[in-house]
Order: sequence, then C-alpha cells, then structure tokens
Amino acid sequence: MQPRIVFGTHYQVDEPAYMEFLVKRCTSPVQSTYREVVEQKFAQEVRARGQDFNTPAGRYAVDLARGLGLITPNNIWTDKGHLVNLIAEVDSGQEFEEQLVLTLPERLLHFRVFLEADGAALLFLARRLIQRGALVNPDTTWNLVAQEMFVEAYSDYLVITNNTADRVKLRREIDRIKNKGYEGNSGSHKSFIHMQTLCRLGLVTRVNSGGSRVYRLPEHPAGIQTGLVTLVDQIPNALALEKVINDHKPIEVAASVLQIAFSHYLEDGVAPGAESLLPMLIAYYQQIMSTGAPLCSLSTVIEAMQIDLLARKSQLLPYDAAVQSIVVAQKQHPKEIRFHVDRRGQPAFLKLSDDFLREYSEEKSSL
Repeated sequence: MQPRIVFGTHYQVDEPAYMEFLVKRCTSPVQSTYREVVEQKFAQEVRARGQDFNTPAGRYAVDLARGLGLITPNNIWTDKGHLVNLIAEVDSGQEFEEQLVLTLPERLLHFRVFLEADGAALLFLARRLIQRGALVNPDTTWNLVAQEMFVEAYSDYLVITNNTADRVKLRREIDRIKNKGYEGNSGSHKSFIHMQTLCRLGLVTRVNSGGSRVYRLPEHPAGIQTGLVTLVDQIPNALALEKVINDHKPIEVAASVLQIAFSHYLEDGVAPGAESLLPMLIAYYQQIMSTGAPLCSLSTVIEAMQIDLLARKSQLLPYDAAVQSIVVAQKQHPKEIRFHVDRRGQPAFLKLSDDFLREYSEEKSSL
C-alpha cells in the first residue's frame, strides 16, 4: 500500500489548474508522446499566458500529472485524465489569474483527484492549520513542514500496511527523511502544490496572492466549522482515507467539506431510475468515445454525472446508486448496453451499441 501523497513537485508548478493545461493542451487521449515534448508544450502554455516559466520545471508538471494519476507513463490520458477533459474549462483568453480560479465543478474535480493521490498531505496540512493556526513562523520553516508532513504520512501508512516489501520501503524512507531533512528551497518545492490546492478549493486563504506564502483558515461565523475541520472529522486517519477512496465516496465527502447545500438525487429514497440518468450518461459517453478511446470507463462517467448534478443542481448522486441504476438499464437492454469487468469481476467499462445511440438521438430530436 502506497501513501497517498505526491512527492516530486516544484514551486513553479503549484496550481491545480496547471493540470488542466497539461491534460487538455499538452497530452493526448490515445497517442503516446515523448516526455520531453510534453514538458516543452507545457512550458510554452504557461509562457503564452505571460508568465515566466523554466522549461526544466516542465518535467515536474509531468511528474505531478503522473502522480495524480491523470496520465500514463506514455503520457496518455488515464480514466481520471478523461474526467479532467470532461469537467475542466481552459480559456487562454482570460486574465491569467482568472484562469487559475476554479469553478465549482473544477473544485469538485480537483478535490476528487487530489484526495485520492494526495489525501495524506491534505490531511496533515489540515490538522496542522487547525491545531496551530499557521504553517510557518520564526521557529518553523517550509523545510521542517515538509519533513514532518512526509514522516507523518509515511508513518501513518506503516501502521496499516501489511505487505513486507512496502513496510521495508516505508521504514527506509522515514529514516532517510528524519536523518537528512530538507534544505534550501526543497521544503517549498514539496509544500506549495498541496497548500495552493487547499487555497483554490476555498479551504484556506492566502493573505497575499502574489507575495509571501502566508496561509490561514478562512473566517467563519460563530458556530459554523470550517471546511478543513469537516475534512478531518470525516477522514481522521489514513485508514479512513483508504475507505473513502475504495468505497467511491470522494464526491460525497467533497459536498460536505466544500459546504455545498444539497439534496439527495433519489426517487422515494431509492436509486434513481435509469431513464433519469440516461441523457447525462450518453452525453458523457459520447464525449469520451469521440476522443478515440476504445472503451468508456464507468467510474469516469459516473463521477462526471456526480459533479454535474452537484454543481449545477445541488443534488448528490451516490456512486453506488448510479451503478445500480446503470446495471438495471443493462439488464433491460443487454445487447445495447454492455459491461467489461475488472479483475474482480465488477463492471469497469461501458460500451453502448451504435443502434442504441442512434435510436436515442432520433427520439431526442423528435421531442
């Protein structure tokens, strides 16, 4: 079991929106690309927006995208890369700062992506801010923050990891970081992406957006807890984090942490009928398949629907309820709706027949 924390980062690659640039403008859903090509394209994307950016730092952007599970080692979109393509908006015509501000769908998207890949870091920083009110002070530097963050994250996972090889690796990393620590700008490199993501999610505030890195908890009316407190309440430790990810609950947690007022997308307390989800499902399916992808990830479609409903209609669609509805639809149309299963025999990919899509389009146009 690997700790959910992104290791290789860089102070210049500190914005979650950069991952939208990299996926949508610098990589392909189906065609492999040399790493150096992606690095150069990304640097050009940032500089085209009037920003100074070192081309060598582009490799850290690629590392971050891989660490977040957005692209494969061949720099092709993963299922989560397709989710970024469905949800993210990239508009080079806006002012640069406006391009970095996340819309509500993008906040839900990045919460989901970073929680799975970087949740241990986000939880450490949340606890630190809640307990101490600040991350750095005259007695604490970013180097110390980074050292404590990785040691605590790796130690938490050492407790819940049973695999001998993983335990040996974790112990070795803990000892190495304790003994060596970080020097120079290393702590800044390893801290800023996590903090800036929390800032863009609206969970912390940055006192001076263009200056020194001073982050604080946002002010809330008396009696209303901050989103970080909710995050730590719902995910108190590494074991709880693993359960949230494995049970497909990130969007449900996001709804509470980002303090979105919502109603449950249920019909009489049960899973929604397939007919009510079909328009969204088909729309996202067609978008994915139009990229040339051979199959459509079931999780990508469902998470796109979850984000769409929560952001646009303030309705929360539980993942399991969506799966149940699609399974019912598949049983009703076994030749038109097919599943490809994963190694555990669970539905993982979706394939809709051309006849089914054609009939749906004709019915829709006749209305």
